[in-house]
Amino acid sequence: MNKILLSTATALMLSLTACSSHAPEKRVHRILTDRIQTLAVAESCTGGTIAARFTALPGASAYFKCGVVAYSLDAKQEILQISCDTIARYGAVSEQVVRQMAEGVRRASNSHYAVATTGIAGPTGGTPEYPVGSVWIAVSSPLRTTTLLIRAGGSRNAVIRKAGTAAIELLEKELQASNKAE
Repeated sequence: MNKILLSTATALMLSLTACSSHAPEKRVHRILTDRIQTLAVAESCTGGTIAARFTALPGASAYFKCGVVAYSLDAKQEILQISCDTIARYGAVSEQVVRQMAEGVRRASNSHYAVATTGIAGPTGGTPEYPVGSVWIAVSSPLRTTTLLIRAGGSRNAVIRKAGTAAIELLEKELQASNKAE
């Protein structure tokens, strides 16, 4: 199991040290298009932000299969087939749920890659374990599923924006790793 915990500062450093000055979705767009591979997303707290960033790019239809915004527990269970037991045992904001979200949407859409998010954008809803700004991210590929917990500060919109960027950057990292594994 690959698990990563990053602070917002570390996630920002990843953004600043990326190999290109382009937005991460543009780099991922190019990689997926060049490889003729596909992507699906399952979003909760980011509310479609990741899907919107990809579909705003001309040519995204070559690789972008679908985006699901499963905001409620019912949607997670009914649409993404997240186990009731998993939600009851670990909570909706958990590594286990985000992993099932990513793996489920990848399987259901028959995509090469999938990204999922679940978290607490705020301004309320935080807990001692997961304060406001806590977001679990998962990237599922044919080889593995990698998870990441970020703690993003700022307003609700800032948390959503930072989580979207961190998710796309994690996808980019996984795409680069899979290229090295081939």
